[in-house]
Amino acid sequence: MKKIFLSIVAAIVVLPALAGGLMTNTNQSASFLRSVARGTSLDPDAVYHNPAGLVFMENGWHFGLSDQMAYQTRTVDATFAPFGMNAANLGQTTKSYEADVFSPAIPSFHLAWKKNRWAVMLGMGVNGGGGSLEFGQGLASFERQFAVLPAGISQLGQQFGLTANQYAMDMYLKGKSMTLAFNLGAAFRITDWLSVSALVRYSNTSNAYEGYMKNIQVNPSAPAMGLNGQMMSASALFTTAAQMLQQMGMLSPEMQKALGENAVKTADHTLDVKQKGYSISPVLAVAFHHGKWDASIKYEFKMATELEIESAPVSANDPVINGIFTHGTKVKAETPALLAVAASRNCGPVKVTLEWHHFFDKDAENSFTQAGTVLGNTNEYLAGAEWSITDRWMVSLGAQRTQLNLDESKYSDMNFSISSTSVGLGLKFQITDFMALNAGFMKTFYDKDITNNFVDATNPALSYKDVYNRTSISWGLGLDFKFGTK
Repeated sequence: MKKIFLSIVAAIVVLPALAGGLMTNTNQSASFLRSVARGTSLDPDAVYHNPAGLVFMENGWHFGLSDQMAYQTRTVDATFAPFGMNAANLGQTTKSYEADVFSPAIPSFHLAWKKNRWAVMLGMGVNGGGGSLEFGQGLASFERQFAVLPAGISQLGQQFGLTANQYAMDMYLKGKSMTLAFNLGAAFRITDWLSVSALVRYSNTSNAYEGYMKNIQVNPSAPAMGLNGQMMSASALFTTAAQMLQQMGMLSPEMQKALGENAVKTADHTLDVKQKGYSISPVLAVAFHHGKWDASIKYEFKMATELEIESAPVSANDPVINGIFTHGTKVKAETPALLAVAASRNCGPVKVTLEWHHFFDKDAENSFTQAGTVLGNTNEYLAGAEWSITDRWMVSLGAQRTQLNLDESKYSDMNFSISSTSVGLGLKFQITDFMALNAGFMKTFYDKDITNNFVDATNPALSYKDVYNRTSISWGLGLDFKFGTK
């Protein structure tokens, strides 16, 4: 039971980022969707992607506002022989479990003021999470815990003529995760072609979990006990069985313990928990700008966030849930450091950019990452091209390869990540000299479906196979403004 609820944290907190590593969302504007590689940007989103490069923009105010939407799915096709005993499965041993992540509003803004050699900046974006995840019918790993009840009851009650061959239950899980990051800093141009910047990042994380496992029932049959194969509460069955056996003088200490544990496990459980926390970390960057060439190096320090648990009374009063999500306690939810390196060249009307991201996943501690899952750090390779067709129209295209380094044997239906390739495209339209519209679309192609085959050598009937897959698309619009420029 503890494993189930701990895995809920993994399922919810590790919501798939729009673009980026395991925990970090590097998608901070609609401009990213249309060109992907933004490490040498000289638009307002440089506040995030190229903060030191702001000093190479025109004097004056630069402001960018974006909103994005994303739709992602997770699907698990699970095969487990005891699923055939679910009263609603009609003997089928394979079930499909689906979860949707829909983020209707993912806002970001970037503001910079540049004067000669100096620039100051302020930005806000969704650094992680940014949506809600809903498992309308629970998950296979949840149901497997209870699908074995009929066989277990038959084995436990063999000497008393007690059998069962069906079960039923209701499951639901919904979670939200959002990490908002606010960046405040300044940049200074050391020479005509070299600049540096330093920022302070304040991040605020808020997670919420709601769900239940209830109405767990079985169909016990035992004429001597007055049971005729009708569905009844599994928890009530174990409690009643303990009372009857005690009255008959047949309740051994071992049997009493087993019946009591099963009565607690199969009772109704309702989850209503929030987690909140913040961190403060620095960001350092260097930029190069000379002729047709631009380059940047940025290092985002680790965000050492700790989340404090706020458990509602319905969860705090549940001994199972409260033992895991104890009100007032804290858990680690660190976001790994990031090193980003980019270079670009203007080839006439076309700007080509190459970029590399390195996420230091091994150095980040999270309460929801199973030990040994992270074998090494994540690397991303990005490329983008922007073509200025006219003074007002620009079209762009980009791609990103995200290469994870994880132990797939430790994956579960609640926590799995897949290496992927994302492709973005879109346009920029210069509405006036001081206002531009950005529109972009991105689709992610995951490498493969991951198959988890678990073989129980001692009891082959408890072996199972899970096949995991994901999909992801996102789209957005943004406006860039310039004020006081000449």
